[in-house]
Amino acid sequence: MNVKAKTQVYYFERINKVIHHINNHLDETLDVSKLAEIGNYSPYHFHRIMKAYLGEPLGAYIQRLRLETAISLLLYSNEPVNNIAYNVGYETPSSFNKAFKKRYGISPVEYRKNNELTLKSEHSKIKFNAMENLKSLQPKIKTVKPKTVIYARAIGNYNLSAEKAWKTVCEFAKIKKLFGFKTEFIGISHDDPKITEAEKLRYDACVAISKNIAPEGEIGVQEIPGGKYAVFTHKGPYEKLENTYAYIFGKWLSESGKELRNVHSFEKYLNAPEDTKPEKLRTEIYIPVQ
Repeated sequence: MNVKAKTQVYYFERINKVIHHINNHLDETLDVSKLAEIGNYSPYHFHRIMKAYLGEPLGAYIQRLRLETAISLLLYSNEPVNNIAYNVGYETPSSFNKAFKKRYGISPVEYRKNNELTLKSEHSKIKFNAMENLKSLQPKIKTVKPKTVIYARAIGNYNLSAEKAWKTVCEFAKIKKLFGFKTEFIGISHDDPKITEAEKLRYDACVAISKNIAPEGEIGVQEIPGGKYAVFTHKGPYEKLENTYAYIFGKWLSESGKELRNVHSFEKYLNAPEDTKPEKLRTEIYIPVQ
């Protein structure tokens, strides 16, 4: 590997460490100097480097993640608004309310109330026959162990960015001889397309591993939390996953009485689009529940 390539690999490793820390510590104070230290960057250049990578200033990125996480909690949990404010890193509910209203034009309480109707409206847009089929989709409740995965992240429209992320992580896994008969292929869609702009959606293409692998360049390493999950099986093309999610969050969740855990959902792909017809694709959707 030449000097330029080594430098680029190191650059991505450092950025991945910073992004991973932010994603997992939104409920804490995120000091810029500390973040720069995590990435081994000079504080003088850190803002410019992160803005170039993220496409927005670091502070705006952190605030956006906090508010979009808050929206998910407002829509899909029964947590009091004050608790949500603390859970996404605001020191006081009043500062949370102010930031929320500045970005969305209404208070968190109003947003929750208004979107109870919006969710029902969006839910009804799914064709009747499709919804009838989804009604027969009952999850299995499973307790799973934590999974260590390598991953590549892509930012942008899920239908376009996922392919790039999978190409990157699979090339790495092939070189490192990580593929086996029971290799698990997992996708993490960090953002809700109804909340986050398409060009800012974050997707991790993950390959589960059973041996120690160090982060390298665009390839990061993370642990998918274990615990209890409601596992749904989506049958058909990936483009229609949104319908299944609409059913899960718009109908099943409210009727099941289940509460969500504060970890990401993820998808496990049971067959591959390269050698499977779209209508025969099978995807397990893992929803973290208490």
